[in-house]
Amino acid sequence: DPWWSLAVGGMVVGYLTNFFAIKSIFEPVQPVQVGPWKIQGLFLTRQYEVSEKFAKFLRSKVLTAEQMWEEILNGSRRGAFDKLLTDYINEYA
Repeated sequence: DPWWSLAVGGMVVGYLTNFFAIKSIFEPVQPVQVGPWKIQGLFLTRQYEVSEKFAKFLRSKVLTAEQMWEEILNGSRRGAFDKLLTDYINEYA
């Protein structure tokens, strides 16, 4: 056996595994009836559940009030916030 056959075989198996995994997650987009079974992409059948869990994660870990105020008052966008606040005060005060 050539020295490269194991590497090429692994690459082919890995590519096919990834190809079928991605296909089963996202396709078919529309449900297809196959006998008594309805087939649809795994992600699409659980899209609402996944989006709800993702939103809860973002709300609790990423978009907390403390982190938002920290970014507004001390982050890279502080100058933009200061200008917005100054413009608002000058317009309405």
